[in-house]
Amino acid sequence: MTVLSSQNRELASLKADKQNKDAKSSYFNLPSLDVSDAFPQATPASVFPPCSHQLSKKRKLLGNKYKNAYQAYPGTRALMPTSDYYHFDDLLTPEEQALRMKVREFMEKEIAPIMAKYWEKAEFPFHVVPKLVALGIAGGTIKGYGCPGLSITANAIVTAEVARVDASCSTFILVHSSLGMLTIWFLYLLGLSTIAIGGSEAQKCKYLPSMAQLKTIGCWGLTEPGYGSDASSLETIATKVAGGWILDGQKRWIGNSTFADVLIIFARNTTTNQINAFIVKKDAPGLQVTKIENKIGLRIVQNGDILLKKVFVPDEDKLPGINSFKDTNKVR
Repeated sequence: MTVLSSQNRELASLKADKQNKDAKSSYFNLPSLDVSDAFPQATPASVFPPCSHQLSKKRKLLGNKYKNAYQAYPGTRALMPTSDYYHFDDLLTPEEQALRMKVREFMEKEIAPIMAKYWEKAEFPFHVVPKLVALGIAGGTIKGYGCPGLSITANAIVTAEVARVDASCSTFILVHSSLGMLTIWFLYLLGLSTIAIGGSEAQKCKYLPSMAQLKTIGCWGLTEPGYGSDASSLETIATKVAGGWILDGQKRWIGNSTFADVLIIFARNTTTNQINAFIVKKDAPGLQVTKIENKIGLRIVQNGDILLKKVFVPDEDKLPGINSFKDTNKVR
């Protein structure tokens, strides 16, 4: 029997450990793979915001060339993050690339540093709303009425860039622009969208410009405690009376509802049994909104329970383009 010295035993142990480590690292006994070598465009998970460190390095290396290059062609790949594995940016127009970078830089500068604080408090950072206005993204694809009239692709890019840093802010904008505004606008697409899709010309002129400037905030009230977002099973009812309508019912998990100025409420017409939509003002008698506390996700954006007890809505605030279950799907 061979007896090893203590030094030899230590060397043998280290060698065995190395062999075990190599065996575990490669199922087929191949050399271990360094992911950073195989995929140099990948972003380390520990770095936030993603790609920002790479972008800063490129700008520093370019020096004065950065400003000139960015002005000449905002979408130049020399300035873009390097984690675009499928070369998605090459499919975008220069305008779409410039908008993407504009929104990305805003979110990294204004939202990323504060979002943990507001997540802990479950509060919305209202002080950033004027800066969101300056981005010119509220209203998305809506054309006219002070809205940006973005392409569908550009609007999707904006949503993705906002959500990349904070999904709560993305939800705030989506509920306001793609649900509320589009429903009013009707001919094009969620507060702002519902008005755009289902509203009269007078309603569009009255609400959309101020909503595009985020001076008026909207929410979209479809979901209910009993049946969720199943529009065909709505229990909230609208009863016709002289000069308007009386709304009775409940809504749940309605984003932006605790601070919205106008609430788009879907209700079942007691006469036709069809689904109609109404613009309800935040100070309407009989309207009660309660913040849902202790949420785990989307804590920055506010979700609420809405109680409608004989809320009167004048005829002028009924959306003429929403007259059936199918019409609700034009907005969602």
